Amino acid sequence: MTDSDVTAILKHPAVVSAYKSLTNNTRSYLNQSQQLLLKKAFHFGAKAHCKQFRRSGEPYITHPLTVATILSELNFDINTLCAAILHDTIEDTEVTERELVKKFNKTVAYLVQAITKLDKLKFRNLQEAQAESFVKMLFAMAEDVRVIIIKLADRLHNMRTIGAMSESSRKRIARETLEVFAPIAERLGLTKIQNEMQDHAFFALHPNVAEKISNNVREISGNRKQAITKIHKKIVKALLHSHLTGEVDGRQKSLYSIYNKQKKKNLSFEQIHDVFGIRVIVKTVQDCYIALGVIHGLYAPREHSFKDYIAIPKSNGYQSLHTLVTGPFGLAIEIQIRTVEMDKVCESGVAAHWMYKTDNSDTSTRLNLARNWLGSLLNLQKETGSSLEFYEDMKRDLITDEIYVFTPRGKIIQLPINATVLDFAFSIHTNIGIKAVSSKVNDEVAPLKQKLKTGQTISIITGDEISLKTEWLQHVTTSKARTAIRHSLKQIKDEDAIFVGHKMIDRALDTYGYSFESLDKRSIKRVLKYYKKDSMDELLKSFAFAELLPSIAARKMLPLLKQRKIDKTYKPKESFAITGKEGSIINYPQCCEPIVNDEVIGYLSHAKGIVVHRKNCANLEELEKSPERMVKMKWDLEKNMMFQTTLKMDVINKQGVLAKLASVVADNEGNIERFEQVDRDGNYSGLEFHLSIANTEKLENILYKLRQLPEVLKASRKEFK
Repeated sequence: MTDSDVTAILKHPAVVSAYKSLTNNTRSYLNQSQQLLLKKAFHFGAKAHCKQFRRSGEPYITHPLTVATILSELNFDINTLCAAILHDTIEDTEVTERELVKKFNKTVAYLVQAITKLDKLKFRNLQEAQAESFVKMLFAMAEDVRVIIIKLADRLHNMRTIGAMSESSRKRIARETLEVFAPIAERLGLTKIQNEMQDHAFFALHPNVAEKISNNVREISGNRKQAITKIHKKIVKALLHSHLTGEVDGRQKSLYSIYNKQKKKNLSFEQIHDVFGIRVIVKTVQDCYIALGVIHGLYAPREHSFKDYIAIPKSNGYQSLHTLVTGPFGLAIEIQIRTVEMDKVCESGVAAHWMYKTDNSDTSTRLNLARNWLGSLLNLQKETGSSLEFYEDMKRDLITDEIYVFTPRGKIIQLPINATVLDFAFSIHTNIGIKAVSSKVNDEVAPLKQKLKTGQTISIITGDEISLKTEWLQHVTTSKARTAIRHSLKQIKDEDAIFVGHKMIDRALDTYGYSFESLDKRSIKRVLKYYKKDSMDELLKSFAFAELLPSIAARKMLPLLKQRKIDKTYKPKESFAITGKEGSIINYPQCCEPIVNDEVIGYLSHAKGIVVHRKNCANLEELEKSPERMVKMKWDLEKNMMFQTTLKMDVINKQGVLAKLASVVADNEGNIERFEQVDRDGNYSGLEFHLSIANTEKLENILYKLRQLPEVLKASRKEFK
């Protein structure tokens, strides 16, 4: 590389144009010394990227210059702009972090290093690479939010030039932009960046649909703009009459927002009423509500169309009043009303912290909201099993359509749309979530899986013990709830496994006249080393999950002299007693539906633990081919438990027969989970009731009572084959 090469790059028309745009934007707010530092970054970056060109054929430096220009439109500080110009130098050139510290400063060097991609690590697949890159970026964001803002500007320019990429790359990058980067921009309140990203991605993924919506907008723009102009003049006049000073502007909804609304609500283009709208900007919050009254005096508001984001801001700090009114020609027009301060923050989000450095603004609040959100993501990431799992959860959590619900004391809780009672419980506290047993929504009893709506008041009824269930994962929307459930389930399963593993090895040792407590430390240490386990808890869990067989491990735990003399035939003295304290490590399969008092036998299954089968189960013939995994079992419950079973009935079709059958089951301590009509022949039906019941005695009692009914021709417990 020669000086003439660098000079040629600096004089390239595309480079000159890009640098001119940047300096034009920054001239109004950067001082002379800052302008010189910006020029220094430009020359340093141009030299570093001298041999690199974009697919379009332009020198590579045009890309970082444009990224810096995007940020200069938001009046970002000199360190951010320099980092934007240099953001690819560590990754793509021989420039080092130390060199950037020396040439510029620690802040610039840190920002550049923080956004450098994970190009040196090896991953199993592209998804994992994306997930790991995002987690790294997340940690950097938590230190300085400007990291993600530079990344967003970088992605925006890539989206502007996405046409130069292959079709597969276009679709992959566009999809990632819609799923991750645009929602992050929205969370940070960077509306302009968000909208432009989404529209570019929309055209890349669905070019025909995007073109059609664009044409539709052009076709209706004449009529709608005429209506907007009329409303505009009328509102300005009415505000002046009410002694309010403010600005009234028109606005247009982005193409992707139109598409998204059509898709979510299954609407035609003609049914989208807020393609064009009006924004009213006044001085104070009080003026906002006065202006709302003035506007409603001019135009009738549509029912259920008013939203007060001033009293209850969105999670990203957005504040405004929204109302949908019927304007000229019967058209529905959305009007947004906000203060000057709110408008600044609405348009620039966290960037307002750098744009408007005044004590009376809400810029610090917006920045704190962003930092709190990033902090909550970091906490979730620590509790999540893998980066990929966290990445997928986070994408779901970025959906910003929100509902607003209340605690019994009137505290507002913001949740994503489709959130359930369980999401609400976990948003209050993890302990409330894992101990939730029931709830009330607006003072009416509601299931924990019920979806919530804005304005509802929810109270959670908790029990003394953990009531967590695996199926709860299917009924939550927030990553906080999902992560807490997974984490708690693992803890419970581990605790259950240690308890069952202890019980199993004690039973095995008892066969040889020993107990777990009587073993010396040397024997335990020897066995841990043999099985390559770090702790006794890990060894006990491996028994419960059938990774190791306690019958074999027990012999190895005995003193060496004793091992040589023992009978190799393993015949446990006692059956394994089912007490009910074993939790998730004892499983009752659907193949035979065992319940208390059935004769049962256990099978040590990998990962599942002990699977309890009835002795007449058809599956036992295959399982008994591994006799070392069979466990003699007996019932010895110490706590009340309910078990699943199925009843088969042939009944006469009569009005009210189902109610009669259900009444018999309920009156005799059975609980119907669901029922099915499996057969129907004229006046007769074959029914199956899936019940939860305590034991065979109660089951036989229900069957006896059912057989007494004249409508019941036959009733029995279903036998599985």
